[in-house]
Amino acid sequence: MRTRIGKIVIVLLAALALGTASLLVWSVSTPSGCVAGEDPAVALANERAGEEVYSDWCHEHDGNRLHVVEAGEGETVLFIHGFPTIWYAMIRPMDHLRGDYRVVAIDGLGTGLSDAPDDVSQYKLAAMAEHLDALIDELGGEKVHLVGHDWGAAFAGAYAQSRPERLKSVTIMSAPPQNIAVQMLRNSERQREISEYVERLKSSSVALAWLTGAGGRIAAGPQNHYSAGRMSLSEANVLKQGTSDLRRIGRHINWYRANLPAPDAITNADFWPSREANLTVPALLIWGEEDTVFDLAFIELLERSSTDLEVLRLEGIGHAPQWEASATVNEAIADRVETASEE
Repeated sequence: MRTRIGKIVIVLLAALALGTASLLVWSVSTPSGCVAGEDPAVALANERAGEEVYSDWCHEHDGNRLHVVEAGEGETVLFIHGFPTIWYAMIRPMDHLRGDYRVVAIDGLGTGLSDAPDDVSQYKLAAMAEHLDALIDELGGEKVHLVGHDWGAAFAGAYAQSRPERLKSVTIMSAPPQNIAVQMLRNSERQREISEYVERLKSSSVALAWLTGAGGRIAAGPQNHYSAGRMSLSEANVLKQGTSDLRRIGRHINWYRANLPAPDAITNADFWPSREANLTVPALLIWGEEDTVFDLAFIELLERSSTDLEVLRLEGIGHAPQWEASATVNEAIADRVETASEE
């Protein structure tokens, strides 16, 4: 009997070791690169539209490819989503604007169906800004309207500071430009408390995330929006599917690793495009009053460093205003775009 039990234990241990080794190999492998024409989110967007209005393609720059989705004609409104989601997180304002504008959205580097390089330096905002330059050139080279949410807002605001000549307007939701985010992280005790999770994210392991069921927690956002009646079950499922590969979540965390040092390690070199950079293009900040991701002091800093800023504060709304207050957000973005186009 003991011999039999011993053999069973050995088999179980061998299976566990093999499974662990396989998990570790998988966790460090690179997800497949950009593929166009196979995105279930594009298929769903067209199903909801009742016609084939959305199409997707891959844009390559410096060896990395971004998955790009677009619809409509006219001036370009370019959307950048936040963490941890995909381009479809911006579908509400895209649907609202596509009848009058060319709406374009990307899966950020490391996310969705875009390439996911393992080199952290490629996720620095300066490097990604060069990719955005190349994409705007590919779209025709004319000035665009930029809209970002969460990390997409931090990037969009910083891009607007760095390259005002490329934009007609910028709308940022739920986050300030990166240089203000870094300033808050360095100087605000409240922001340090709020952002303690960032250091945990930066040191997280994909294998450990899989073992601890982190994927289920990441998928909770779409489920909560579905339960609240803000999106359909199909939309919740396509968003969950888009973030189901934890290796991509690990690469998406590189946005934090590349751009947000530990608070006590911040230097002037970490403020991109610079510590003193101002926002000079027509700008709109959309902020939910129930959002807990940033210390509200950032709004005053943003107002002081902007020359043409509108601020829309939404009572009772949290970190995802494009889902929680879609109609109001859609109209606000449309008004900002239309007004800037006339200037």
